[in-house]
Amino acid sequence: VTPILVNGNKFVGCIIICMAKEDAFRKCDRILVNDVAAMLGANIYSKRMRQAAERSNTISREMLHSMIPAKVIQKIECFWDVRSEQYWRRRSSVCSASNSDSGSSSLSSSFAETAKDVNDKISFLNSVERHTSDPDADGVIIGNDIGLTSTPRALYAETVNNVCIIFLDIVGFSKFSMKLKPIQVMDMLHDLFGRYDALCDKHDVLKLETIGDAYVCATNLLKDKDKNPEDELMNAKIAALHALEMSKDMVLQAESVIIPKSYPRSSVQVRVGIHIGQVTCGVLGERLPKFTVLGSAVNLAARMEQTSLPGKIRVTDDFYKLVCDTESEWEEHSRISVKNMGEIDTHMLDPMNEDDGVSNFGDILDAFAGR
Repeated sequence: VTPILVNGNKFVGCIIICMAKEDAFRKCDRILVNDVAAMLGANIYSKRMRQAAERSNTISREMLHSMIPAKVIQKIECFWDVRSEQYWRRRSSVCSASNSDSGSSSLSSSFAETAKDVNDKISFLNSVERHTSDPDADGVIIGNDIGLTSTPRALYAETVNNVCIIFLDIVGFSKFSMKLKPIQVMDMLHDLFGRYDALCDKHDVLKLETIGDAYVCATNLLKDKDKNPEDELMNAKIAALHALEMSKDMVLQAESVIIPKSYPRSSVQVRVGIHIGQVTCGVLGERLPKFTVLGSAVNLAARMEQTSLPGKIRVTDDFYKLVCDTESEWEEHSRISVKNMGEIDTHMLDPMNEDDGVSNFGDILDAFAGR
């Protein structure tokens, strides 16, 4: 009886050979059978690793779709599809860059690449054994150990004009959350942000991220680009109207979320900041890759939120010029100092002061569409 072991110590089966006494195995025969058993164990182990990798890839894809917008997924999924031209072009460009940096000859590079490949496989097998034998590893294998090597190039990036960035955070969150249980804080945020997610669908707004008690979203991002300047300006105005309506509803919805254990009973208050401008967006990171929006427009929107007041919306003058003729309840015009940007003209709006007679948002959009 010869046991079949996986990873050197896990019994999965055995080889049983029955024969006549005169045909009994000699020592060299037993070594041969042991080698066969070892090969079977390695083969079983390899199958298990492939199955685990497939399950991991499936989970990763599902997580990726929840963290990155569908339009961005469509642009970058070719880079991990081995059947696509982009996949091999990216791999060859990374290898070419590596070889050119080293300055070695093509022959020595070939030998070095072969040696590196062998060493990588040895390192991979060692890491597999280390991770699977480590009781604290829970069978988790690092992505780079299975050939997902890092590259210095991002998968996707582009610059987009006339993007409306909305920043929102909860007034006094740090103070009152310290008095609550963790589950109460998370339930409250889940209720509030769930309402905002639904508003994103209603107003054609793209949710970007939540950072603690802050909620960040945008309009006019990942849209088809307009070649006609007039259409671009009109779409910017429509995007600004969507952003304004979204912001007003966010302030109003916060009134329906009650702070746990508050006495007297009080609702959540938020402040909002908006700016419109040019941003750079792309996908960053290899572990938990994330769709990210960068640029001075993002920083300025965050500054608008920081200087806003409870229950109110502060916007930059660039944004105000796009929506001022559709909104009559602007409260103040002021100039604030922003680091590295100088003095910025801003305007404030209180959604709670709006009259029922305010023009319907749908009618406004229809008027623009039929211009």
